[in-house]
Amino acid sequence: MSKEASQARPPVVAIMGHVDHGKSTLLDYIRKSNVVDGEAGGITQHIAAYEVEHPNEDGDMKKITFIDTPGHAAFTGMRECGASAADIAILIVSAEDSVKAQTVEAIKTIQDNKVPFIVAINKIDKPNANPDKVKTDLLEHNIYVEGFGGDTSWVAISAKTGQGVDELLETILLLAELEEFTGSSETTAEGFVIESHLDPKRGVSATLVIKNGTMTAGQFVVVDTAMAKTRLVEDYKGQQIKSATFSAPVSVIGFDALPSAGQTFAVYDKKKDAEKAVAENAQAKAALCGTDNEQTAEAIIPLVIKADTAGTLEAIEGEIAKIATDEICFKIIKAGIGDINESDLHIATSDEQSIIVGFHVGIDKKVTDSNDAQNVTIETFEIIYKLTEWLEEEQENRRPRKMVERTTGSVKVLKVFSANKAKQVVGCRVQEGELSVQDSFKLVRRDNFLGRGTIQSIEQAKSKIDTVKDGEFGMLVECKYEIAPGDVIAATITEEV
Repeated sequence: MSKEASQARPPVVAIMGHVDHGKSTLLDYIRKSNVVDGEAGGITQHIAAYEVEHPNEDGDMKKITFIDTPGHAAFTGMRECGASAADIAILIVSAEDSVKAQTVEAIKTIQDNKVPFIVAINKIDKPNANPDKVKTDLLEHNIYVEGFGGDTSWVAISAKTGQGVDELLETILLLAELEEFTGSSETTAEGFVIESHLDPKRGVSATLVIKNGTMTAGQFVVVDTAMAKTRLVEDYKGQQIKSATFSAPVSVIGFDALPSAGQTFAVYDKKKDAEKAVAENAQAKAALCGTDNEQTAEAIIPLVIKADTAGTLEAIEGEIAKIATDEICFKIIKAGIGDINESDLHIATSDEQSIIVGFHVGIDKKVTDSNDAQNVTIETFEIIYKLTEWLEEEQENRRPRKMVERTTGSVKVLKVFSANKAKQVVGCRVQEGELSVQDSFKLVRRDNFLGRGTIQSIEQAKSKIDTVKDGEFGMLVECKYEIAPGDVIAATITEEV
């Protein structure tokens, strides 16, 4: 990005900390008193990111984007998403309870992601508040705040009464100015997915935070193997907009698959470029071995799954994981909600072994027409166990076949009676199993393989028989290696497994 094209951009901020330490209360207070373009009542939907506005030291109004990341331990992964998507983190710690388990997790996430941060010591309005204990406890985790041997900024606040909140916002803007966050409005947008969900009426939507560039109507957003056209883009208040630029939180509706929180997104002007990116992402995904079965499997079948609901999709993925084997397994290269479409077919054509399966969904007519040339295997189902049964059959049909040699019987050579060129008459005793006329055999001497031959005839008790299972007998064999007493003749068959 050139210096001419870059310009200062608003900071993206994540508030993190232990459950019940006041993160949600602080976010609610900020949102109610500082929401851009109206009061909180103007927000028509809740998304996990929004903008506020606050004056800097010079009195100029500046925007701040907040990411609402869960604070409970069960949402560690989402907290990490928030930190990586954020420019600045606020570590909120209760002045009553001080550092707790999830505080430590939040500290690690912030430090691992190398995110600039501010400590907010909350609940200073409580009778048992002890901010100095918080500062001392933070020393044990290598956090040295101002006045306690370090330069990490800290602010004493009460999220309930609003005390110190303005100072916290001013500190955020000051830190943002020092960090010099910049972006370019002249390039296409890129950033992070904060959350996604399926609305029965509107389809799959995702909350995105733009970290650079501009998103406009008519473009195409790609998240891993999910794609959406920017026909319907809303701001954090639920109002439809035609464009958005860096640091803005937006909701994009119409994805063909459910994007995962924490993933990056990119925007393309042309559909063919977006589809190419989706296909490349699918190929890269298929090349990665994310499970033990995939790491050890001799063959992997790329799989595209489409289902009617997110819950059903998750259930199908769970069932597919159960049928994987060390020999062959499925690699899900795309999983999404809705009918099987051209994007799904395009991804599947990246590997001739790919399969597309649908559950309670239809197939776009364009897919049916295009697939006459592509010849991708596509099947739809109404019952989950029918789907998995069919996949198991495909798995068996495509499983790598091996030729295995199995011993059916062995005998010990007692005596050699005659030899004529390659044919020899030998007296033997059965050791195990059985031998039959026309069996192939291995000739073994002192555990060393000598060569192979074929049984021509068998005679026991002066009668010719087809098979011998026990006792002593004589047989005529064809073998170019000279047989000696003590040798072992082992009949073998080769089978496909």
